[in-house]
Amino acid sequence: MHDLVPQQLHPAARRVRRFLLSDGVALLVLGLGILARGISYTTPSRGSGYAHPAEAALPMGIWAVIWIVIGVLLIVAAVWHETVFAALALGSGVGLNLLWAGSFTAATVTGDMPRGWVSSVGYISVAVLVLWTTWRGTHARDLTAPRGDDHAH
Repeated sequence: MHDLVPQQLHPAARRVRRFLLSDGVALLVLGLGILARGISYTTPSRGSGYAHPAEAALPMGIWAVIWIVIGVLLIVAAVWHETVFAALALGSGVGLNLLWAGSFTAATVTGDMPRGWVSSVGYISVAVLVLWTTWRGTHARDLTAPRGDDHAH
């Protein structure tokens, strides 16, 4: 442990470091983002008939609850990031982002939102980055493991 951290804080510092190097951070960040988005959907938008293509399937108030619940599940799952619960929460969060990306893409194709594809890029980027981060985290040990002579150049 670093010399700047007092000896009595080393166990806590190790726990914090272990968490920060885990997939728990990805779950926490995704959860906070989804929770914030869900909270934003509780306020009706001003302007034209609907604010989001998904409103054709469910009212935004219902979508707000879905986003908030999944956000909270992800935040809780961050603590137990190596469980099936965490994997299901992660899948739900990624799936929700991909659903939103798909709805904006569909709205672009139908002409309802000509620039909806731009929003799709953002949602797809979040989903891909989270999937890559969690995949990379589980395979990091493979990258740092010593190689045998058969892999020498």
